[in-house]
Amino acid sequence: MKVSVLVENSVCRNCLNSETLEGEHGLSVHIELNNTKILFDTGQTDMFSRNAEKMGIDLSEVDYLIISHGHYDHGGGLKEFFRLNKKAEVYMHRKALGEYYSASKGNPRYIGIDKEVINENIDRISLIDDDAVITEGVQVLSGFPKDFPLPKGNKLLFEKQNGELVNDKFEHEILLVISENDKNIVFTACSHSGVINMVNRAEEYLSHSKIEAVLGGFHLSSKGKNAESPKYLDDLVRAIEKFDVPFYTGHCTGEENFINLKNKLGENLKSMNSGEVIDFF
Repeated sequence: MKVSVLVENSVCRNCLNSETLEGEHGLSVHIELNNTKILFDTGQTDMFSRNAEKMGIDLSEVDYLIISHGHYDHGGGLKEFFRLNKKAEVYMHRKALGEYYSASKGNPRYIGIDKEVINENIDRISLIDDDAVITEGVQVLSGFPKDFPLPKGNKLLFEKQNGELVNDKFEHEILLVISENDKNIVFTACSHSGVINMVNRAEEYLSHSKIEAVLGGFHLSSKGKNAESPKYLDDLVRAIEKFDVPFYTGHCTGEENFINLKNKLGENLKSMNSGEVIDFF
């Protein structure tokens, strides 16, 4: 399986064409599994398509697009994707079509997915309410436990219900599991539900089949009153160590938090940036 990071906040410094690749606050990952091509999220603009072209990836050949949750930095490139690709079926949680807001910069601002793009392409979108098998070896999971404390940054994220803003419970978030030869890679995207909670859910679903690696942001804040405490980060380190597999992270983990965690986790924590290509199995 080949994983290519099309969009992430930062650009891989030592990757091919790194001088021309771009980064933005968002995430988009291209996955090749046997004869199946999958796109997991689209970033917030058409940057994922520009980077894909520079990396030699033809997005018109993508078979499935999975949107991890209803935020613009993961589904903002949908319009560009539909322009380039005429065959892929798109999967997202039904609740990803909700009205979502962020107060991280003061007054609440809309951060949901463009409803006009959804309405124009609704015939290609499958809205799911629960776990779903997309195709052989490709499944998405929803509904995560709350065993590990959620990141503080969630406190600034809201959903509009009946005209009022309420704290987002992230029922619209899903994760992706790719399985081959009894080996599994877990993609968590932003991990608003808590990366540990999400991987625990994947382990439970997979039963005795081993997870080989996890890819996704941790949604950690390092500034102001919503900065994660040293204790929270230490607890996260211990929880990650128990899985004893590499975690590839970036996007919403934050550079300061990444350095802190990397110093403690060593090779169990790796970065993922625009242009990075990872060959698993």
